[in-house]
Amino acid sequence: MGVRELNLQSTNRERAKMIVSLSPGIHLRRLQKLLGTSFSTARYHVEGLAKDGEIVCSKEGRYQRLYPAGTAEASKATYALLQRETARRVLGALVRAQGDLRNGDLCETAGLPRSTVSECTALLTEVGLVRRHVTADGHTLYGVHDRERTLELLAGFERNLLDIATERFTDLWDL
Repeated sequence: MGVRELNLQSTNRERAKMIVSLSPGIHLRRLQKLLGTSFSTARYHVEGLAKDGEIVCSKEGRYQRLYPAGTAEASKATYALLQRETARRVLGALVRAQGDLRNGDLCETAGLPRSTVSECTALLTEVGLVRRHVTADGHTLYGVHDRERTLELLAGFERNLLDIATERFTDLWDL
């Protein structure tokens, strides 16, 4: 193996580690696409990073999710959920709302169907980002538990996804 191949491997490994740190809970397949490598190459780097304790791999359903080393177990479900654009849209709509919202209002604000909003609010409630309560007249309302923390999480995910996309574009530009 030549010096050029070793440098490329090292660069891909460092980029993989950086992407996982910027986007905790990312799927292996999505990492592969962002790296612009074959699936085998991405898996090779992930296995090396995991073996060296630099990242943590977690099999969740059909997917293998990747987290930076030291990610708390309690945070993994939150990060995994925030990888979903629909969950971020629902959470963003709740953060922007002046108060708690009913499911119908949340559907309208987020621009999503009721079934999708219902699924997302259930999952967001489960990870502790959203609170759900029923009013005296039987209406269910949703709101965020901690507005500041939620804003930070959303901003971090949106900013990090933009950083990753920008870096990928820059790499293509250099070709």
